[in-house]
Formats: sequence, structure tokens, C-alpha cells
Amino acid sequence: MRINSTIKGTPMTDENRSADTEGDSQALSTEKQDERDQQEIRDFIQREIKRIRSYTPKVGVFGVTGTGKSSLCNALFGREIAPVSDVAAGTRDLQEVLLTDDEGGGLILVDVPGVGENRERDEEYLELYRRLVPELDLVLWAIKADDRAYASAVQAYQTAVKPHEAACPVVFAVTQADKIEPCREWDERRRQPGGRQKANLEEKRQHIVREFGLQGNHVVAVSAEEGYNMDLLISAIVSALPNDKKASLVREAKEENVTIEAIAESEIGILDYLSQQMNKVLFHAKEFLIEFATEAAKRYGSHVSKLIIAWLAKKRG
Repeated sequence: MRINSTIKGTPMTDENRSADTEGDSQALSTEKQDERDQQEIRDFIQREIKRIRSYTPKVGVFGVTGTGKSSLCNALFGREIAPVSDVAAGTRDLQEVLLTDDEGGGLILVDVPGVGENRERDEEYLELYRRLVPELDLVLWAIKADDRAYASAVQAYQTAVKPHEAACPVVFAVTQADKIEPCREWDERRRQPGGRQKANLEEKRQHIVREFGLQGNHVVAVSAEEGYNMDLLISAIVSALPNDKKASLVREAKEENVTIEAIAESEIGILDYLSQQMNKVLFHAKEFLIEFATEAAKRYGSHVSKLIIAWLAKKRG
């Protein structure tokens, strides 16, 4: 029996059949390639997300001796970082402390000996700073609120730290804000400075900005003992860090020190990083974007998820 194959009444010749077969093969090949491309995109995204969420940042804590660096870190991260003493001025040796977490990332804090003891030791420390800073993700520099002489700190920053600031951002903490004069005006109930203290703290903050040549939003007055402005300091750190390292700091910070805005910035930072790596391709991975926003809602609540969705709409628009 002869089958009369036609398309719209036209006899199906061997040449037609060959062309159709070739076209079908090309379409199938293109479809399979698209599937492979989509899988590669998904695999890349998953690898990068895992790397970012499990990254272990390395933070150097700098400052002149006696500024309360250990107390500051204890207040920021909610764990005992190092023994805190009201008498001891600090340690001479470089110390690394690893804070671990449930996600397998953790945080490395490097307690760096402070300058200002004597010229010979300062030269030794400056050389240490030059070697250390390129290995760090962030420098957290502590200056005591009532400290009037920090020329050695300015020199150390300008010569050993600032040259690496493009790769290793620096945030300054003006510590022991509750001790600034007139210290009797400290509001014990609200755990915040009084009117004249606030004015003096702002004057101090602006002076540090000028002396060191800094951005104003990277200098925050805090009190570790009173828990004052810890959230602002975490926000400043998150803002300063590269997009792919923000989430790791948020993960390690004490929960009460992390604002919704800081969380949203860290999550959006992940998307910004991925979009830079993948250009416009990221926005074709719709399933991932939906999943990312859903996971953010589970982790941090609907407000963060809404901020992420707003960012996506703005980027795509």
C-alpha cells in the first residue's frame, strides 16, 4: 500500500522529507542546547549562592591601645571574643579568633596590636599592618571618644592601610561614647547620650573624618557597654563591604544589631553581584529569582522580600 503524504495538497517528495527531518533535528538540537544553557546558569547561581552564604570573612580590628576593641567585638557579635579587662591596655601579639556558625561559614577576627606605645614598636606594627591588610576583607578601626591625641593612628592609617582600601574597606568606630563629657548627662534609661554629649560626639566624629580623610558614613560613635549605635555600625560595615561579602557579616552579627535595611542590602547585594557576573542573563532565570525572594521571606520576613522584589522590578524596568 502506498501512502500519499502531502502538505496542503502538495506531494511530499524525498527532498521535502529530508528538509523537514533536518529542520526537526536542528530544532531539537537548539532546544537541547537551551536546556544545557539553562542548567549551566542554574548550576552557576547555586554554586555562587552557596559560596557567598558560607563565606568566612576576615576582619582586622585596629586601634590605639585601650580603645575597648575586645568589648566592641563582643557587643557586635554577641559572643565572647577575647578576655575583657578594665585594667589591661591590650595585647602585643597578633591574635586570630574564629567564630563558627550553623551554616559552616563563621567569621575570623584578627585582634591587631595598637600603635602609640613607642616609636620602635610602632615601626614594627606598621610593617605588620602592611603585610596583614591585603589579607583582610575589612578593617574595623576603634578610636576612643575622649581620646585627644591619635596622630600615630592617622600615620598608621595613611601609610599602611589606606593604600589597600579599594580591596579592603575601612570603618571607624568612635568607642566609649558614654564616657565623653559631660558624661553625667548620659541618659541611663534610654541608654543614649544627652544633648551636649551628642553635640560633642558629632564634633569628634567630624574631626576624625577630617584628620583621616574619610567618608562621613563610615565613622560611627558607639558604646559597647550600653549597646548604643551597634545597629548603625553594622549597617555602615554592610554598606562598605563588597556585594558578595555583605551577607556573611549580617549572618555573624548579633541579631539585635542587624536592621531590616541592612538585611535587605545584603540580600540585594547577592543579586547585584550575580547580575554583574552574568550581565542580563540573570533576569532570564525566573525560577531562581522567585525562589530567592521566597527564601528571603522565610529567612527574614516579608518586608525584606518586598524590598528584593522592588529591586528586581527597578532593574528590569
